[in-house]
Amino acid sequence: MINRFTFSTVRKSILFLFLTFIFSTISAQIPIEKYRDEILKLKSEADIEVYWHSLYSVDQDTLLKLPTDDITKYDSLSTTLMIKTALMFEVHGRKVYKKNNVVPVLNFTHNYLSEASLVFWSIINQCVEVGGQIDTFATGFPAYQLEAIANNFYKYSLSGQQDKHEKLVDNIEVLSIESVASRLEEAYVNQKRLRVLNIKEVVGQWFIQPFKNFKEDYCFEIVILEDNNTYIKHKEYLQKLVPLDSEKIIETFKIENEPFGWYYKLDDQNHLKMLDSNNSVLIEYTQCN
Repeated sequence: MINRFTFSTVRKSILFLFLTFIFSTISAQIPIEKYRDEILKLKSEADIEVYWHSLYSVDQDTLLKLPTDDITKYDSLSTTLMIKTALMFEVHGRKVYKKNNVVPVLNFTHNYLSEASLVFWSIINQCVEVGGQIDTFATGFPAYQLEAIANNFYKYSLSGQQDKHEKLVDNIEVLSIESVASRLEEAYVNQKRLRVLNIKEVVGQWFIQPFKNFKEDYCFEIVILEDNNTYIKHKEYLQKLVPLDSEKIIETFKIENEPFGWYYKLDDQNHLKMLDSNNSVLIEYTQCN
């Protein structure tokens, strides 16, 4: 069986200048320094409270009302809100966050960029240390936040699996607050760049299955893009796949930078499984016709 997830370094090198040219034409900068300056000007508790309220209003009145056919616009605004929240913590410290503040939780769960979810975990961690709304909002911490991560990365539900929560939380890296804003922008820019690449090959298509005995009425794909890397594609979202092993008829791979140690196995009949870090099968996917 030919390994579809490994390509020659030479071919990648040939494409490098071409892809660099494409990427340089994309305007995706989020003005972090401008936002940092406006947050530095917040001197009183009243100013800070007004700013938090403005972030809440944008989330509720603008972000959630954006048309669903422009996901890049949604990601841009969602990332901007996360960056502003991260800068609030970076500039003013943890004291900027009060127990009744739901903005960071909304930032987190209204974001669909898997990479950004992990970056923003540092902010969630700060909120947990303070306590308050984060412990009671929706299903509370960590169930609500882990569900969002599992959905963004794997389109999988952790509902009813509370026994796994502690281990999964321990697996998530907590970054320094100072690096969060820039890393959030990187996550957004990276996803936007991937979306301009053409699909060279569709390896296979399978139904989304958040639970073992339930499948959605739409599918995800494994694709090879023109950069000769392989990605899992959930609607408009692309995540790079990293090969772990290639046997005669089975390939093993994982999502790049995934948090839980979960991975996939694909055989030569396009039967796909997702397994956890204990090598237990979480989902055996049904192929789309």
